[in-house]
Amino acid sequence: MVQVEPRYPEFPYDGADGFREALRSLCALWGRDPDNPFGDLIGPGGRAVIKPNWVRHYNPNGHDLDSLITHAALIKHVIDWVALAMDGNGSIVIGDAPLQSCDFAKLVERSRVGDVVTRAKQTYPNLDITIEDWRLTLMDLYDGFSEWDNPSRQSFRADYHDLLAQKYELVDLGAQSFLEEIADYADRFRVTCYKPSMMRTHHGAGKHEYLVTKRVFGPDLLINLPKMKTHMKAGLTGALKNLVGINGHKEYLAHHIKGSYFSGGDDYCIGGRLREWHDNLYDRVWEDYMTMAALKRRACLRALQLLWKAARVTSGDRIDAGSWSGNETIWRTTLDLNHILYFSPRSPRHILTLADGIIAGEGEGPLVPSPRPAGVLLGGENPAYIDATMARLMGYNVSRVPTVYEAVYHRKSRFAGPYLEEFDIACRDADGAKRMVRFVDLPNLRFVKPQHWKRADRAAAE
Repeated sequence: MVQVEPRYPEFPYDGADGFREALRSLCALWGRDPDNPFGDLIGPGGRAVIKPNWVRHYNPNGHDLDSLITHAALIKHVIDWVALAMDGNGSIVIGDAPLQSCDFAKLVERSRVGDVVTRAKQTYPNLDITIEDWRLTLMDLYDGFSEWDNPSRQSFRADYHDLLAQKYELVDLGAQSFLEEIADYADRFRVTCYKPSMMRTHHGAGKHEYLVTKRVFGPDLLINLPKMKTHMKAGLTGALKNLVGINGHKEYLAHHIKGSYFSGGDDYCIGGRLREWHDNLYDRVWEDYMTMAALKRRACLRALQLLWKAARVTSGDRIDAGSWSGNETIWRTTLDLNHILYFSPRSPRHILTLADGIIAGEGEGPLVPSPRPAGVLLGGENPAYIDATMARLMGYNVSRVPTVYEAVYHRKSRFAGPYLEEFDIACRDADGAKRMVRFVDLPNLRFVKPQHWKRADRAAAE
């Protein structure tokens, strides 16, 4: 971990600035050559994949993209390092599967990733660099509008069938899935704003399928570039959660179990008749959303809004879509996809993580974060311990963040290593001093937690 001034360099990001030196310091701390950190991992003619965190093209709370997505400055330097290791000859794919309502072209433009890639192609003419959208389902919402105000049609991509046949691979983890432990609730697995029946065809006892982009199978090097952010469903999004974006159909991604905590679900805590009516109507609406007439969509969405408000008043429960610390589902899906990437027969030869916490995101992340100038860069090979470090810095009690805790301690997790109490982190302070820090002695940066994650805040116990 390296501490640095919490600001990004100006485009084109290639000056001899503090950000570049911080990246070099991180590599040196990591035991990698700061002049050529990937030189021992990939060579000329190689194939690399860069996986940033790209959720959408705007931040609804009015802030810029710095706390929302992986900054283009980090992508730029990673491209340069890969190009150096490949002697300018090979291929790089930069891809993610953002929210279905994300305008991908605007994201590429506003983030300046498009400009970064254009300049890289000019600098390295023998390097094939592509930016890819790995989503298969889209929705054409506009900036600042919710589905209530703009019930636009959801649709598959125009090249859907060709993409499905050529670019994706169906992977069934079967009984090895972390979801198998709760498979008796599989008919209630849900993901927000998608067709429930499609989810049911892919998850059940002994069957847990994901649709993964073929891009992540077989490359020489995959570089995971998460944004350090809080997350309403998972507590935080870091190295582990960022890899959910290798799945092209979100209808395969169980995010929560329909119903209240007391009915066996983890969608929310306290139920009631009105909330049940809301949930049942919600299922019907999203089952037929693609074919529903616009007027009917608007009427149904307004009815859902009214039912939700009434249920909130009668129960006092404002939790929705598994966005709380009682979510027992999302961590299982997250670990499934990480195991697919890391431990499949055609996994990348090497996988590294560089986490962007220069301007981190706090509060209601991952979609509506507030900027937190943390000035942190993290690097490593084991995503569970990177995320544990990140969670501790944010001020979480890791034992109450299942995505991280289960990655370290679950009997099925292949990321398990030392107990966190016995784990040390190599750090370099802003003044350049290098030291080893025990996990339990990491500072508490006291990030603002999502509304329904207060029980996981270690500050309350200090």
